[in-house]
Amino acid sequence: MRKVLITAAAFLFLITAVGSAQAVQKTLAVTQVWQHKDTNMFCNVCGAGVTHPVHSPGCNHCDMYCGPASVAMYAIFSGRTGSFIQQDDIYDNGKSSQGEITGNGILETHGVGMYAGLGSKPPEIQNAFTYGVGCAPYQYGPQGTSNPMLTCSMIEFYIDNNQIFLWVDVAGWPSDMTVPGELYYDSGHCKIIAGYDNKDTPEDCTDDSFYIFDPWPTSGSPNWVPQSSVLNNANDLFLTTYSPESPAGISSWGRIKSIYKEQ
Repeated sequence: MRKVLITAAAFLFLITAVGSAQAVQKTLAVTQVWQHKDTNMFCNVCGAGVTHPVHSPGCNHCDMYCGPASVAMYAIFSGRTGSFIQQDDIYDNGKSSQGEITGNGILETHGVGMYAGLGSKPPEIQNAFTYGVGCAPYQYGPQGTSNPMLTCSMIEFYIDNNQIFLWVDVAGWPSDMTVPGELYYDSGHCKIIAGYDNKDTPEDCTDDSFYIFDPWPTSGSPNWVPQSSVLNNANDLFLTTYSPESPAGISSWGRIKSIYKEQ
């Protein structure tokens, strides 16, 4: 009887060990940045240069800086410093519509958010990414463009190779954010995807969750979001540093490149 119990215990231990080996939860070291006006850069509309602590309710820059804040998180993760991780500078060098003069060190617009290059709108979030991170982004989505659509398995391949995503959640604005009407369906709330949990089903990523850094102050960031809520809108955009066809030798891209060749 004792031998049977020992054998059963060993069998249960083996099953547990196998299950643990299959369970993968991986997160990358992203610095949380909350959206707010973070320098004394002069704003023509405000009539002054004012730095707001963390997030000031009613400050248009604070309320509309999810793009610059997400770019700042990506830039910090990429090792950038100085003006490249400052939200005012990212905004000033990315915003090209509604009267903003890029790169002049002055804010002509009162924090009216950034377009995401949808339809005839300018690619301001992409331009801000280029300034902050130091290279033009490789873009997945939206549907109907020449950009490939992103899958849950590809997100996990990128995370495994220490790369994150800037996610433009089109029209996915926080419920307590007041969004200018002209932006509502032409852009979206920006966040960072920095990890995944495979939920013990390595062969099926459709039940997985992704680790999201959200710059909105009431978001409770970082938090886990089901992949069904991340990849549920074909209009969303996802920006990352390198394309999967990038030359081997840049980070760990040989692996991703070979995966694409197999498909």
